[in-house]
Amino acid sequence: MNENIKNVRGFTLVELLAVIVVLAIVMLIAVNAVLPQMEKARRQSLAIEANAVIDSAQLYFMSSGLTGTTGFPANDGGTNCVEIDYLINNGFSELDVDDYDGKVVVQKKGEIYLYYVFLNKQNTWIIRGAGTDIDFGGTYSGSKNESITENDVDDYDSAVAGTSTDFATCPSTSTSG
Repeated sequence: MNENIKNVRGFTLVELLAVIVVLAIVMLIAVNAVLPQMEKARRQSLAIEANAVIDSAQLYFMSSGLTGTTGFPANDGGTNCVEIDYLINNGFSELDVDDYDGKVVVQKKGEIYLYYVFLNKQNTWIIRGAGTDIDFGGTYSGSKNESITENDVDDYDSAVAGTSTDFATCPSTSTSG
């Protein structure tokens, strides 16, 4: 029996280190492949939430128009605005009020209503004026609505560097004309 125990060998230190190095390389490759996909998924998630905010704003403007309060703009070129906090607090959206900030601007253009979404998620991701076929450049000049995609989502820190961050609230004088 003692002879059998003497013949059993364990792994050497070099063999154990080689296995650890191989595992570390495999983990490094896996992490580098997964992290970009996670960021893409977060951007897609915020884009989906922004499209849902447009639906919430449509519901708000339709119900407001029926109750005689501020509804859709009546005249061509007129705009109206609703804050995300208002949509959440009044049951039009199921987003968490602590996580989101921003507004939705609706503009009447001919026979259609265009939606511009300004959405900030915990100062990590931001959407600035997306929702139409034109990148928002400070004016509402879109011609048709388009779904918000992950390409419309920017990193908050780089997006607001040197720019105004007052996009979250509606102006006190919305032109509903």
